[in-house]
Amino acid sequence: MKKITISELEKLGVISPRPGGPIRFKPDTPISEIAKSFEENHIGSVPIVDENDVHVGVLSERDMAIKLVAKGRDSDLVVAKEIMRSGDIARAKETDTINYAIEQIKSRGARHVTIVDEEGKVINFLSLKDFFLATQKEVKSLKKKQLQMVRLQILIPIILVITAISAFSFSFLDEKYIVGIVSASLLAIGIATVLTAKKNISYENEEA
Repeated sequence: MKKITISELEKLGVISPRPGGPIRFKPDTPISEIAKSFEENHIGSVPIVDENDVHVGVLSERDMAIKLVAKGRDSDLVVAKEIMRSGDIARAKETDTINYAIEQIKSRGARHVTIVDEEGKVINFLSLKDFFLATQKEVKSLKKKQLQMVRLQILIPIILVITAISAFSFSFLDEKYIVGIVSASLLAIGIATVLTAKKNISYENEEA
């Protein structure tokens, strides 16, 4: 199957355009402010950027729960840089494939990947769900194209059979030619059926 790059996700309609980029915060932002944004925007994780909008970390609800709530710290007195993850975090560029981005997420036990440009500036923030939807849409698109191809493969033999029968009825062709045409048509239909079955098995394995 075609390797989909992250930049193609908008074309597939998986993610909406974000002219201003994703919601993000500075390292000195109070946790109480970030928590309020989580509630208002129905999100659970955000990238943290420096004054130049360069990616420096990620902060999630889980970080808040473990490093803040569980220790009884005041969310108004704690800032993002104190509890954010800033080491080995999931990053990718728009030119990378979604498979690469998914691997970044899985290898770090994360749920999101930050999309950055060549300078490390944040341009998007995507989840595993986004990539799953992209894969599903691409598979459906391939199935549709395959179905159209099979219909054409079946239509041509049918036309040949009809032509052969008509020719035989009006004595345009000998019987041996008619048999040959019909046999070739049935063979073409059989090959198209087998190819379709193999494609469907391949799709099912990729979706699993």
